[in-house]
Amino acid sequence: MSRGKGARKPCDLQQARKRLVDARQFLEAAELLDAPDVVATCAIHAAIAAADAITCHALGERSSDGTHVSAVDLLRQVDTGLATALKRALDRKTQAAYESVDISAVEAASCVRWARLLLAAAETRFEV
Repeated sequence: MSRGKGARKPCDLQQARKRLVDARQFLEAAELLDAPDVVATCAIHAAIAAADAITCHALGERSSDGTHVSAVDLLRQVDTGLATALKRALDRKTQAAYESVDISAVEAASCVRWARLLLAAAETRFEV
């Protein structure tokens, strides 16, 4: 597969496991809250951390750019469906985290669903 663009950094399995823990904790926070912007933001961070765990495990590298473009490109090398889920979550990041117009509860729930999908995929890679 061709190498996508974006800043990346090497990572090992220990770092992948740490990102997996981060993903679980972000998702747990999202599931405890009811403010759509905060739920979506936590879920999006869970999705990013899960993607990092997956690409660290599979490719030995993760995204290190602020826009997360390379995270989607890297994940696409591992699984196109997961890359699509990550992109959909990331498409809501600016509105959820930075804009004055709140994200809807439906969109926040979608972010949680995408984060769960990515976390489950990450977890299966670490099962023995």
